[in-house]
Amino acid sequence: MSSHEVSILLRLVPVMSTTSSLWYAWDQYEQMTLFRKAELKTLSNQLLPRYFTSFFARGAPRVLGLLAATTVSCGVIIRSSHDLPANGVQPWYIAGLSLAIAHLAWVPFIISPVQAIEKDVKGESVAHLEDWLRLHVWRSLTVDLGAWMCCIVATVVSLS
Repeated sequence: MSSHEVSILLRLVPVMSTTSSLWYAWDQYEQMTLFRKAELKTLSNQLLPRYFTSFFARGAPRVLGLLAATTVSCGVIIRSSHDLPANGVQPWYIAGLSLAIAHLAWVPFIISPVQAIEKDVKGESVAHLEDWLRLHVWRSLTVDLGAWMCCIVATVVSLS
């Protein structure tokens, strides 16, 4: 594989990782909204604490892996591609990298509803789930969608 082919593949990594991250966020939303159905509320309040514990134990490494792939690939592209300033694409990679890292800035806000669901003893998990979903949607529509858009622009411009 030539260095040009490696460069092309490297420039595709941020698009693939941010697309996967955004897709995963949407899947989480779709899956979790099922617990909000009125006819399932009693059962959901019973199941959510145990389910959320497993959900986050499995999901967090996936999310962190995707964020790492975006951050590392954007960082390598920025450091190793000397033509980025000339074609104006460097700010797009920096923005994509920054927004991927900004996903983690939501952790202090997200952790409270997560802990409330996992440790729920009053049977109010669905109410806490509403809080988590609201934050999850805002995070997805700001930093995750923003990172995806920046990485797409950066990749398209850099490969054209």
